[in-house]
Amino acid sequence: MKIQSLAIIFIIIIMPITIVLSEYVNNRISIAKTELEYNTRLLNSTYDAIKAYQLNTVNNAFGDISNSKVKDIEAAAKTFLNSISTNFNQIGYNSNSMQLFVPAIAFTLYDGYYIYSPFRNTLTEVESYDDTYSRDGETKYGLKPYVYYSCRYQNPSKNWDFIITYTLDNYITIQGLIGINNYVYDCGYLYSVANTRNDADRYGGIFYNSTDNTYYYDGVTFSENDTEELKEWLGDNEYSYAKINGTKYYLEENDGDNITETYNGKSFTFSRNNQIFFIDDTGEKNYSQTRGYNDDRTTFLKYYYAIKQNKNSYEYYKHAYEFSKAVLTNNAVPGYKDKAGKSQGGYNLASLKSSNAYIYNNSTADTTSIQEYGDFSVFTENPQEKLSNFNKHRQSIIRYVVETNLSAAITAFKDSTHSNIDFLMPKISEPDWETIENNVCAISFLQGLNLGSKKYNGYSVVANTLTKEYIDEDDIYILAKDGTGNNIYCKPNDKTLVDGTVNIIAQGNNTNELSYYPGIWKINFEQKQDVTSIPGETVYYNPINYLGSYTSIMGSSGINGTTSLVNSDIYTYMHSGTATHRLKEVYYKALGRERWGSFNINNINYELYGNNRHDEYFLIDYEVN
Repeated sequence: MKIQSLAIIFIIIIMPITIVLSEYVNNRISIAKTELEYNTRLLNSTYDAIKAYQLNTVNNAFGDISNSKVKDIEAAAKTFLNSISTNFNQIGYNSNSMQLFVPAIAFTLYDGYYIYSPFRNTLTEVESYDDTYSRDGETKYGLKPYVYYSCRYQNPSKNWDFIITYTLDNYITIQGLIGINNYVYDCGYLYSVANTRNDADRYGGIFYNSTDNTYYYDGVTFSENDTEELKEWLGDNEYSYAKINGTKYYLEENDGDNITETYNGKSFTFSRNNQIFFIDDTGEKNYSQTRGYNDDRTTFLKYYYAIKQNKNSYEYYKHAYEFSKAVLTNNAVPGYKDKAGKSQGGYNLASLKSSNAYIYNNSTADTTSIQEYGDFSVFTENPQEKLSNFNKHRQSIIRYVVETNLSAAITAFKDSTHSNIDFLMPKISEPDWETIENNVCAISFLQGLNLGSKKYNGYSVVANTLTKEYIDEDDIYILAKDGTGNNIYCKPNDKTLVDGTVNIIAQGNNTNELSYYPGIWKINFEQKQDVTSIPGETVYYNPINYLGSYTSIMGSSGINGTTSLVNSDIYTYMHSGTATHRLKEVYYKALGRERWGSFNINNINYELYGNNRHDEYFLIDYEVN
């Protein structure tokens, strides 16, 4: 073939194909770059929402209460919408129209989640109404009702028909029929139950020693007489405190006439002018809850003894053992009552299987996340450990509940906004699902923006690592001194805690150190505003004046153990034989203390006055004669 013919073929056939392919590749690159840019802007806006939520809740004494939490979440959602409007306004999108591309924002919390999305306001069934603030047929944005991480279980042969509500850890709530005409309402932290101390060491679980009324877990004994007095700085002053149902109560010691009171065989001498306060949502000292000794002796002394003889760690393992024994066996501790005040002999749920879940056997439901691990006994392994059957099942329930409701909310967005875009639930990656199943977080969605040859369909997941409502096992730090005597805090698996370079600080009562117990929840290191500062001035301080270990807090080079231990959960590390007895004692007591003192919806109005169903009180062990 002549060269002229080849040139003609190239010009007529090959060159157009090359130009088209080049244009196609350039278009795909442009779309990918734009999509990446949108992903970044969406991620930044989601971070803004989380930061707003943290600022509103961390220093709020009532940040865990439902009404306050709703306001904080709504504020976080509006922060997200404002942020995304600003971010995308920079590239040509009108800020007023950006909401039309946000089908839903989800805020996952400790035992459930909220979805912030639009809804059609309907007032046609109301004969008369004021339309000043709300009009019939108007599209409004707001939080949908709270959705719990719940699953229904049925087994006709055992007369089971109950619901278990899961959380981000091993705390569960059981409601429903277990046995003939036996309605149960109970909740607590679930552990394995050991029959002997040797079994507790070999297989995990909590062992109860009836001879001395102590509880034993992984080599650590928890005794009622093992109390602690915690202290913390508020500005320039140090106060003893106790955290009760999520709120810290501080003891203010003033000069005045002394009085001596005796409790549990111990005598305490203090001034009649002493007072107990908490920091309210305005950042001020509030004395209304406990008043003073002269005003209400009984109430004051309950809190005073709780501060001076804090035994939250003991209470945590005691109640965990009693609840777990009732759940897993048919032989509860004598006199055991559920939270409804009903005497229970035990629920015997050790044989509960994942296939007993109603959605597992519901042919009309998409149960992929429930069935992917197969049919297994849910409670056969230590529930608190990451690889246990319980944890796998817990995660699959959370995933199913979140995925199902979010899919419905996103699909309904088109009808709510009269949009011509078909909104669909995007495929969330497995790492992001792991974040959702194990953390308080925000999930944002952005769909329908034009990318050229296709529409944008993105999402973002950002974990809230600074939340008051969830005590994560990895968020307990250890106070120590390094080789040069500096005060530092580090993670429990910091290798220097084992090799001797760093010494765990003894409890304050035994040394000249401040009375910090050496295991501290990480949120207690966060900077706070000084409530005692001059009005009009904003002064911040650190409640605990320790520096973080660079190798284990900021990085992982100082983490002890093999690769398998570094990547495993903290319980595996504690069980591995690497951790010393002192380290395990410090860690487990701190975890128990913080969890028992944290806010729990089941303890509302339960702190002092009981729950109006039976005669147990949150502070029952600090009753005054």
